[in-house]
Amino acid sequence: MHDILRNIDIDTQKRKAWVFSLVLCAYVTLFMFNGSNSDTDISSITRTDPITLLIIQGFVSAILFIGVSLLFARFLLKLNPSDFFPKTSPGTLALIVPITLCFMVVNSAIGEWNMSLDFPDSSFETWAKRSEEQLKVLTEHITNFNSPLHFVIAFIVVAIIPGIGEELLFRGLVQNFFSKAFSNHHVAIWVTGFIFAAIHMQFYGVIPRTLLGVLFGYIYYWSANLSLAMIAHIVNNGLALTLLYLSQSGAINVTPDQMESSAPWPAILLFGSAGSFLLWKFYTKNNLSRE
Repeated sequence: MHDILRNIDIDTQKRKAWVFSLVLCAYVTLFMFNGSNSDTDISSITRTDPITLLIIQGFVSAILFIGVSLLFARFLLKLNPSDFFPKTSPGTLALIVPITLCFMVVNSAIGEWNMSLDFPDSSFETWAKRSEEQLKVLTEHITNFNSPLHFVIAFIVVAIIPGIGEELLFRGLVQNFFSKAFSNHHVAIWVTGFIFAAIHMQFYGVIPRTLLGVLFGYIYYWSANLSLAMIAHIVNNGLALTLLYLSQSGAINVTPDQMESSAPWPAILLFGSAGSFLLWKFYTKNNLSRE
């Protein structure tokens, strides 16, 4: 990863890491609180043109994640944002897509299991189910593609902007701050992964999304190149969106329910083994390159 506090006095780095961590966590919590307490009628939203909704969502996400992260890095940390993106070898870059694909297959089983969990009867369960249902309705509305342009806009908003912005915030800033504050990279990666999952407000998918955040965290930690985590994030979001578009256009015969279900166990074992090997190659390639 990066020493993002290198321009701050060394005697106060750990204290300021905690301060910055708490500030960013408060920012994320406020974002979640506003989303969870929204009284907007979902039916009124779905009457709005989906492309208009996507453009609004993309604009807001770009400001809240990309804009805030870059301003934070530039003016509070006095960093050059380009420092997060060193050159990488073609061999390392080539591993990212297959690693992500293998992980998605394995994670499908965890996702199906997480969806089947029952919480004790409580106000949290009621809220979680309501939130899940509203997000499902909204997602179906904005991804009911009526033209290739609609798909392109959705790909930018759902895959590219979150892939860049969420990695800048969570891996580029939060994970680095936690790493300095906890003095432990692994704790920082897992805590950041959980926060990354929680902000999506889908608690019946929090475990697979936490693991996804952990994958992005280790890709960044091992490579010290934030662009590789961004590519993995874009591939994860973009592939699901592309399959949905191809399904709706009739190019492939896959239903949304099939895409959300677990892969067969032989496939999970095969892709799990392949993914583990590729991750090991990625780890050794990046560690050897530093020696």
